[in-house]
Amino acid sequence: MIHFQQIDLQTFLKDYWQKQPLLIKQALPNFISPLSAEELAGLSLEPEVESRIVIQRGHQDYELLTGPFAESTYQTLPEQNWTLLVQGVDRLVPEVTELLDKFNFIPQWRVDDIMISYATQGGNVGPHFDHYDVFLLQAQGKRTWHLTSKHCTLDNFLPNTPLRLMAKYEVEQTFYCEPGDILYIPPKWGHHGISETDDCMTYSIGYRSYRGQELWDSYGDYLSEKGLLQTLYADPDWSNLKNSAEITAESEQAAKSLLTQALNQPRALQLWFGRFATQLDTHALEQCPEPLAADEMPNDSELEILLAQTPIMRDPVCRFAFAQMPVKHPNSQGEVETVLFVNGQVEPTQGAQADCIQTLANQRFYRDATLYQLWQVPENRELIRHFWQQQYLVPSSIEG
Repeated sequence: MIHFQQIDLQTFLKDYWQKQPLLIKQALPNFISPLSAEELAGLSLEPEVESRIVIQRGHQDYELLTGPFAESTYQTLPEQNWTLLVQGVDRLVPEVTELLDKFNFIPQWRVDDIMISYATQGGNVGPHFDHYDVFLLQAQGKRTWHLTSKHCTLDNFLPNTPLRLMAKYEVEQTFYCEPGDILYIPPKWGHHGISETDDCMTYSIGYRSYRGQELWDSYGDYLSEKGLLQTLYADPDWSNLKNSAEITAESEQAAKSLLTQALNQPRALQLWFGRFATQLDTHALEQCPEPLAADEMPNDSELEILLAQTPIMRDPVCRFAFAQMPVKHPNSQGEVETVLFVNGQVEPTQGAQADCIQTLANQRFYRDATLYQLWQVPENRELIRHFWQQQYLVPSSIEG
């Protein structure tokens, strides 16, 4: 876990998370970026990788280039005032994926991705605000951040620019970041980071944001898919009706009562939200692994050896979560089942034990022959075998 230094984790979660920014000096002391600037630029040449270059030409004059780039692109850039941004690097480089384990004090299903930026002297992407939480890890070089809580509204933007930048920007706080420092910024806080060196590299650990409308629409789609809201609207008592065209408060209440039924279905809500929280965006869907063909699948003896001797990781594109839910059975007597969610779907658990399901979901890297030990329990084997066939579990370059 990162080092909070002057405060403890509980104070951060209570007083700062989604409330106010915090600079954490030497949160990851002696941090060395597992990716060089040249390697980051190499990723930006790949067609399946989302990348951008932002060049500041003048005070409020920014140019945006979108990848994939060619090597010649970098030969045409100015010496200063430009930034390369590569999205989703945690899905591409296991050593970057491993960094997410430092942030497990926030549920991992809340993580969006890790974006890495490289900037020359003066490089920046302009003053802006986001609707999501972000930890900004200074991995290399130095950067100055100017923050504000003022004027973070959708109507405050510069017209005629390729980026959504804030037109009015009143700096309230300034932070100076060196390697190993982390700056936490909550949603709707303006931030403007300017590189102070020619080798500035910043890791942005971003979290998903959910608008209420998005939740409402998604849950409505789920209810429709499962046919869970088929009750007919029932009229109120019309005996005192005075105006035949009036929609009365009682009729509105009747409609509200019907809709409220949908929110009073705990199991449906849990199943929907597990699917919602683990669904993949379009870009991630394109990067999902292809299941192994039958002739590519190791037999049980071969798989057992792999689990015992090979470093294993969860495929970094896939999103896992689980929920503890009451067993849906009239004679369950308070029994609880562990429901597994993978990539926006309820994943059959194949009769595996709860600790196996939870371990598969909780860990990104399975160290100390964890999977081999789970394999020794016969009830767990079908699920592990299924995960290997789906390539949810893959060999890792990182030793256990």
